[in-house]
Amino acid sequence: MLVNKLVVAERFLVANTKSSPPSGAARTQEVRRAEAEGRLVAAAADLVGEVGPAKVTLANVGERAGYSRGLATHHFGSKGALMQRLVETVTHQFRSAMFDRGESADPITELRTLIGIYFEVITDLQPVNRARLVLWADAVANPAEDTRARMVATDREFREEVEKRIAVAVSAGLASKTIHPQGLATVIVAVLRGVALQSLIDDDVDLVAARREVEALLTHRFTTEQEEDRS
Repeated sequence: MLVNKLVVAERFLVANTKSSPPSGAARTQEVRRAEAEGRLVAAAADLVGEVGPAKVTLANVGERAGYSRGLATHHFGSKGALMQRLVETVTHQFRSAMFDRGESADPITELRTLIGIYFEVITDLQPVNRARLVLWADAVANPAEDTRARMVATDREFREEVEKRIAVAVSAGLASKTIHPQGLATVIVAVLRGVALQSLIDDDVDLVAARREVEALLTHRFTTEQEEDRS
């Protein structure tokens, strides 16, 4: 499964890649702390996806994780700090799912692969990715939230990855020079996220059909323009 990675495992890995790992009781304590933080972040992702960020509290995160109501406060200090950690986690896992696969020699094929991966992610929507969509929507609705700047940066990174592949295709003569890489990347990301948000609230959305249409639109944009350039 593309993104079914345990947050606990991620935090455990981080805890065990430090330059001078502790030993004995200290190391055991650090592992326990990393595990607790991972479970708290996972619980926060569950709650954000279920009730939205506004209704998430440090107390209910602690309870959802199976700990005391005060443990999240002990580890993170504030709800804002916990939300920042959650954004970092969902960003890391989304990036891993979408881009940690090496680059193809054909940028158009690679772009289609990215679109396919995105649809696989939203077809089997794990809590961490549901939380990512909800956090994005919340950043639009509540621009004053602490997480907005990070969500904007994450959004920009995704768009730039798509734009980069389009630009390579144009430069290599695989796509028409009339294509504006940033403009097309913006449209592609908007379509993908729009479909994802619709599917989040409506189980009747046909993701298989939507994927076919997105791929067909992309194919039409590339092939039609190329044929016009050659005529």
